[in-house]
Amino acid sequence: MRTLLLAVLCTLPPVAPAQDASEDSASGAQPTELEAVRVVGRRPPPDPFAFRNPVEVEGTVFSRAWDEPPSLEEIGMRGGYVQIGINKGLELAAKGIRTLPGWKLQVRGAEARPPPLDEAQAERAARLQAVQAEAP
Repeated sequence: MRTLLLAVLCTLPPVAPAQDASEDSASGAQPTELEAVRVVGRRPPPDPFAFRNPVEVEGTVFSRAWDEPPSLEEIGMRGGYVQIGINKGLELAAKGIRTLPGWKLQVRGAEARPPPLDEAQAERAARLQAVQAEAP
């Protein structure tokens, strides 16, 4: 049986390899560009008997404080275990610095700055603007 299969495979004509893009350009064949196609799927109609909870529950203290461990992909994207350890150490150091006596929050309240021009300068600028608007 094996010899028959081998004989059949040997007698089949060879399959032509796929043409390269360089061969296409050498023969003068231009690639065909197709128009963009927008695929729009239909969603199934909503179930009229499905339960829709009207109450939206906020997270609990536990869910807000819970930090899921990173996956292997996230660890790789964050630079590996060493970089994550360095970042955690910096976070803990920053938290410790904020507890030192004499520490002040670095955020300052907004202060309104004085106007850039005083009244005389503003009047002069308005006159110059009117003169320039009149001149063609």
